[in-house]
Amino acid sequence: MTAKIDEKKFLKLYDQYVDKIYRYIYFRVGSQELAQDLTSDVFLKSWQYLNRQESAGRGETIKNPRAFFYQVARNLIADFYRQKNKMPISLEEIADKNIADKDDSPIEKVLLGFEMDEVRDALSRLKDEYQEVIIWRYLDEMEIREIAEILEKPEGTVRVLLSRALASLREVLVQKVSLSDAR
Repeated sequence: MTAKIDEKKFLKLYDQYVDKIYRYIYFRVGSQELAQDLTSDVFLKSWQYLNRQESAGRGETIKNPRAFFYQVARNLIADFYRQKNKMPISLEEIADKNIADKDDSPIEKVLLGFEMDEVRDALSRLKDEYQEVIIWRYLDEMEIREIAEILEKPEGTVRVLLSRALASLREVLVQKVSLSDAR
């Protein structure tokens, strides 16, 4: 079902998602200023898209606003790195910065709290795609179907990707425990 999104509804969506979109972008770029700029661009480009759809007589076509905003964010991050010929900053490089959302669940607070360095270190050893699915599923509590929409992949593929990401994360954490036990 496609819902018509007017300015008032869009502003509500903005309020609902801006903090999580910012956090996702910040994890990927590591700069507060850049994350703020890209977050603004996400919502500006989304609003412009909606207006283009409306003026073309097609109406708004956002079925899942959350997935749509994350897809726009993901594309803007990719464009930024492509233009700047930079590699995304690793999660390890943004240590000591707390970017918790005021509405975070207890699991998110633990992940963003005192154990964040360990989680960040373990995640930084994973492929970017694995990092993204773990962040979306467990920090942002997205459903598999939403992640599938963002990645433009079938839900089954996302389940396999998430399973592999968790297996890789588990492997990294087991290695870390083994190394610390050996000391």
